[in-house]
Amino acid sequence: METKNSPEPTGPGGAAPEGMTTVRSRGGGIVVTCTPTGLPVAMRLEPAQCRRDPGELAADILALCRHAGVTAGVRRRASLAADGVPEETLSLLGLPSRDDLLASEDAVDAGSVRRGGSLR
Repeated sequence: METKNSPEPTGPGGAAPEGMTTVRSRGGGIVVTCTPTGLPVAMRLEPAQCRRDPGELAADILALCRHAGVTAGVRRRASLAADGVPEETLSLLGLPSRDDLLASEDAVDAGSVRRGGSLR
């Protein structure tokens, strides 16, 4: 799975919208760009993905959206920590930690294994 902060859609002047996160399935067949809360704003599917079971495809897309939200939260947490916000405050804000990000990646990968590599 690949994650990046520069999304597919662009804003004014070709610049990437602030705070968007783009994630890709392990094989790159699904690409989802989400807001910091995991709300999808753009999606790209390879044609083979459209021939899959709709429920499995939807589950994979949802898992990627959740992962994008966690990724954005971890980036926000790191930014605030770099600005000197205490760890206790970050915890009270409910921002995900690096451990949450690793668990999110494991969950996306587990879905791929459980469904026989459907995230490819």
